[in-house]
Amino acid sequence: MSRFLLPLVAFLVLGGVVAAQEPTFDAAIKPFLAAHCIDCHGPDVKKAGLRLDELKPDFSNAKAMKHWIHVHDKLVASEMPPKKRARPPQKDINAVTAWLKKELHAASLARQQKEGRTVIRRLNRTEYENTIRDLLGINIELKEMLPEDNTVAGFDNVSAALDFSATHWLAYQEAAEKAVRSVIPTRPHARIDEKRTGKDIVEHQQLFKPIVGFACRLQDETLVLHYRLYSHIPCGTAPAPQAGRYRVQVSMQALETAGKPLAVAFMARDLYGRNENDIRAVRDVPADKPVVIEMEVELAKREMIVVHPWTLPPMPNAMGRADKKSPGLAVEWMKIEGPLDPSPPAGYQRLFGGVALKPKAVLTAEANKQKPPQLPADGANGYWIYNPLLMHSANPKADAERLIRDFLPRAFRRPVSEELQKAFVKRVHDKLDKNYTFFEAMSHGYQSILSSPHFLLFAEWRAEPHKGPVESTKLDDYALASRLSYFLWSTLPDDELMTAARKGGLSKPEALRAQVERMLKDKKAHRFTENFCGQWLDLRKINATVPDPQLYVEYDPYLFWSMPRETELFFEEILARDRSVLEFVHSNWSMLNERLARHYGVPGFDGGELRKVILPANSHRGGVMTQAAILKVTADGTRTSPVLRGKWVLERIIGKPPAPPPPDIPAIDPDIRGATTIRQQLDKHRNTPACASCHVHIDPPGFALESFDVIGGWRDFYRASRPTGKVAMLPNYPGKQVFRGPDVEKGFTMADGRAFKDIDEYKKLILENKEQLARNLVEKVIIYATGAEIQFADREVVEQIVATLRTRDYGFRTLIHEVVQSRMFLNK
Repeated sequence: MSRFLLPLVAFLVLGGVVAAQEPTFDAAIKPFLAAHCIDCHGPDVKKAGLRLDELKPDFSNAKAMKHWIHVHDKLVASEMPPKKRARPPQKDINAVTAWLKKELHAASLARQQKEGRTVIRRLNRTEYENTIRDLLGINIELKEMLPEDNTVAGFDNVSAALDFSATHWLAYQEAAEKAVRSVIPTRPHARIDEKRTGKDIVEHQQLFKPIVGFACRLQDETLVLHYRLYSHIPCGTAPAPQAGRYRVQVSMQALETAGKPLAVAFMARDLYGRNENDIRAVRDVPADKPVVIEMEVELAKREMIVVHPWTLPPMPNAMGRADKKSPGLAVEWMKIEGPLDPSPPAGYQRLFGGVALKPKAVLTAEANKQKPPQLPADGANGYWIYNPLLMHSANPKADAERLIRDFLPRAFRRPVSEELQKAFVKRVHDKLDKNYTFFEAMSHGYQSILSSPHFLLFAEWRAEPHKGPVESTKLDDYALASRLSYFLWSTLPDDELMTAARKGGLSKPEALRAQVERMLKDKKAHRFTENFCGQWLDLRKINATVPDPQLYVEYDPYLFWSMPRETELFFEEILARDRSVLEFVHSNWSMLNERLARHYGVPGFDGGELRKVILPANSHRGGVMTQAAILKVTADGTRTSPVLRGKWVLERIIGKPPAPPPPDIPAIDPDIRGATTIRQQLDKHRNTPACASCHVHIDPPGFALESFDVIGGWRDFYRASRPTGKVAMLPNYPGKQVFRGPDVEKGFTMADGRAFKDIDEYKKLILENKEQLARNLVEKVIIYATGAEIQFADREVVEQIVATLRTRDYGFRTLIHEVVQSRMFLNK
């Protein structure tokens, strides 16, 4: 044999030996299952409804693959076989999990390469409303007209949850009709430019007169408030004559506050004091120094901006003379100017630009070839009631074609084929041929566009526009622009993104990075905070419960307003500074104002505007788990539950959600009368075998947070709803007292046996597994960004991102960039 062939023969023989030693299902996997798993998952016993003796290794079957992923994960986590049974040799477990991992990854990746990761999905309610607002340039409420969106993996933009029914389609049509009609002004702007002194404010509100000299006083032209006024006595601007955007200016100063600023809320209310919780801004008014505060706000017709000095005492039932030496807010004057929008408004220009708007009487005169009537001065409301502005097109079909063709690519977020353009133009022309008015015909056309699949669905199923399905799952630049925009802004791409898509090259790493940086610096990025953070951390549920006023006497609107803003600003600070995602678990800082600082027992803080604050070492705060908003949304209005809070931590922070409880196990309701503690009740609950396997993971984080009450205050004892013979003073609220129940039993033991005494020690324990905490957030961002759950093939990329984050101090902004550059984001 040639000496050149000997190495080749040896290579083939050795290769055959290696291949022969590679595990196969029948030779290695099946015997392992028979020896260690069938007793619990076989013909006699089917725990969790799973029979492994009948489960075929058919990874093309979605149901079978789901079961095999479950087996793989249980083996990797050492949760199967259970601890009470003899453990197989680790080398056998490693061989089985390695084989499963290889097969599962290959099957998952093959499916992605053929079908893509994300099923075609529609805009959810929030995205639809934002898209209409930004597309038409209008401020309109549409979300409540649409059916509720389902959630999967904690988010309402996941394709698997976004079904589409006839009910949805009808609701989208109605919302589209409302949106189109809202851009048509019925009269020119009824402008207002009115400045009222403090004295003018009193004279315009008859209800002020009985309280002048008691709750407030006049000092020349200045109104000085010494109490928070009732909602039906507004200290506010003149009312807005019509809906629109207004500029509001207020000159004011704090008096007799020992040099400290006064926190003032600016609320939008109607003439009758309704909508009193519609807070548009909170500003700190400096002491003994007049300052002019200016803002631009959207107001409905007859709404005004009202000042509300939160830190002044409430109006008492019986009042004496106003004490000039008591703290007060001096309002020198308030001014409102607007609407600031162009006339006709931007929405009209975008839908009907170039089409004249004329009063009905003028159009009638022109049609009869008469002299047009004299238009009234601005502010003559009666005239416009009977002579509203109407559209008039000299060449309806030409205008219709021009407007529809211009609107389609903006609405569909990509170039539109000539065939599709003609189809939508024909719909309008057909209506005109049937003697519909120009507005009726155009309204029909726009409603068709705004409720069509091309608008409601993401065009991610094709790599080139309007050429039919293709095998490649790579997103074209227009689809990528939409995915990026809906990820970070929850709305359609802006002009710069669309230009980048049109030029090509958007998918290049440097181009994507530049766009992400630009978009995160835009004010629209706050929608990422509202929608991602609002769902990941459940901030959307902040209004779901109202704390019992008898139990939580310290709770007030000022605290309620401050709660979610701490969490949102904390999230944005970590994102803006590329701070470590581990700071969501623990940090030595937070975003506080005086109301939260008082609630947390943080001394030396004044002012209502939230800012970054270094926390005292013994504050028990830091990270999101100990923020008042999170503690409120993980409790009801009366009591806390370690089970609910523990489950929340496992799902949202650690990323290892527990299994659902058995259907026949009753829930645990804490005894608020003070007879037994929640721990005593859960001790009995855990004795149930069906419950113990989950509670060993749920209870540690739940009890770590048990030292916080339903509004996020630190507690050493439970409050009782009935007299207990013991009364306790609230430490951060002098003069406020509650009935004292049992002491909070602090500390617990982790599933692995490590003990902790409080939340501070618990956070240190979970921070030992930094990669799992980072992995959880990587997965959450991928799900939200792509609209699809994590699949087995994605795990490889998730680990690559986690490895990159490890070298960059787990930066959150870095995480966003890595997700956008990943194959999951760049492909369907």
